[in-house]
Amino acid sequence: MKDQMDTLLENFERQTAQLRDAQAAAAETTAQVASADGLVRATIDAGGSLAKLEFSPNTFERTTPAQLANTVQALVRQGSLQVKQKIADLMAPITEGLPDLADLVEGAPSLAGLVPPIPDFAEEEEAPEPPRPESFEDGGSILRNEQPPVPAPAPAPAPQRARPPRADEDEEPPSSWMTRGD
Repeated sequence: MKDQMDTLLENFERQTAQLRDAQAAAAETTAQVASADGLVRATIDAGGSLAKLEFSPNTFERTTPAQLANTVQALVRQGSLQVKQKIADLMAPITEGLPDLADLVEGAPSLAGLVPPIPDFAEEEEAPEPPRPESFEDGGSILRNEQPPVPAPAPAPAPQRARPPRADEDEEPPSSWMTRGD
């Protein structure tokens, strides 16, 4: 029993050191991606955010603003997936070979099904979007949805309340601090 506990403790200390190293490496992880035409280069940080964006000198002569925006979005998405995959690859060896609770404590339930597997972040091929007009003057829309908005139905008019007739002759004017009291 003592040997088994010593082995478990050594494994725990080793895995703790591996986790610490993997977390440090994950915090420094970046991905550099470039467009196929070489006009745009991007660096994505460990959080999946755009850290650096570079354009070649003739980028604005060789592309339109809409195409450039689509290229930048695709590069950020691609770089973010690369960073996630790098971090998953760093963490995978740590989670392999972890003992289950049922292996450690007799009669304890297994917790193996509660720990999700590390996903594969390989980029799936997406169907290319149809080209959009370069500006809303050319028939496009500044909104994501190309369908014109459906006008909301006009609200129903509020019902008019009948007011009781006023009998001003019978009432005295209210006293107020604003009147002189005459």
